[in-house]
Amino acid sequence: MNFSQLKCILFIPFTRDVWSNQWGLFVLFYRFTPAFWQKSKPLLINNRLILWDTLNFCLMKTKVFPLLVLLCSFALTAQSPSDYTIVFTSQAKVNLHENQRQNINSFFGVALGRRIEPKTDSDWVYFDGGGFVKFAYHSDENMVLDSSEFIKSMQLGLLVPSTEYEAVQSIIKNYGAPPMLPEVEKYQDHAHFYYFHAPGGQVFRIVNSEKTLPKKGGVLFDAEKAEKYGADDYGMKKYVFAFLKRGPNRSLPKEEADALQMAHLENIGKLAQEGKLVLAGPFFGNDDLRGIYIFNVDSLEEAKTLTETDPAIQAGSLTMELKEWYGSAALMAVNQIGLTLANKSIMD
Repeated sequence: MNFSQLKCILFIPFTRDVWSNQWGLFVLFYRFTPAFWQKSKPLLINNRLILWDTLNFCLMKTKVFPLLVLLCSFALTAQSPSDYTIVFTSQAKVNLHENQRQNINSFFGVALGRRIEPKTDSDWVYFDGGGFVKFAYHSDENMVLDSSEFIKSMQLGLLVPSTEYEAVQSIIKNYGAPPMLPEVEKYQDHAHFYYFHAPGGQVFRIVNSEKTLPKKGGVLFDAEKAEKYGADDYGMKKYVFAFLKRGPNRSLPKEEADALQMAHLENIGKLAQEGKLVLAGPFFGNDDLRGIYIFNVDSLEEAKTLTETDPAIQAGSLTMELKEWYGSAALMAVNQIGLTLANKSIMD
């Protein structure tokens, strides 16, 4: 019996072998296949093995006492490849010959259990962490790299939790994906990483990560990011909120007001680059409340020191009110994401 396919055990207690008049315990093993549930041959646990073909035949040859037969079902769900956490947070494209399509689906879809979205001339393989690799298929040999050339191209890293690393590595080795440069000492340390050629030649590496934990509720907990952004167990952290209010000195000539505004924006950029200012922006309208800052600092005192570097505060054009605030640590990524969304600079 292949116990990797074992899904359920049904126990039928208090059964008697009519030939030997001995009591025993029948254990019925069920295996799951994509087509249907198949019954394997029952085992009689009383120091002897009796093989019968079907459950019906088993019941015909036995007398069951008492009449009430207790069926206990225990789920022994073996971990399937799709249960493993394999993290890739980027996007990549790999050009392959069209004859590799079946191999890609066999390796990534079946062996590693990844979700594959098929397109007309490509397969998009998705990983935990939101990343994917697009395998684009071509009939023209000139459009793809020779497998020997993949070693010179970008090596794609897959992060695997340490609790699952050996299992995922075994799947890759058992599939027959060849290791990269096995004769080179650098690539022989399979305890921490394993470099291999996927079908078609593209080099991947799985990395043994002690901090990346399995998925919870379909969402991947990224311990490295949580530590980087200073998140607590709830994904939150402390900030200091600064409310920018209209100051007493607002009557400036246009040229001075424009220069002061430019200096104000430059200071915002400086604080953001230093990692101290997480978010900044004005309110709409012409009320006394002009805008907000969110500081990545531990105390009101440090936030006050930073606000005093603002030329608009120094000139009396703005005043600030500070409040400690508890919010999502994901705000720490806003500035970096914002750089990828801006087509123009606010300073222009």
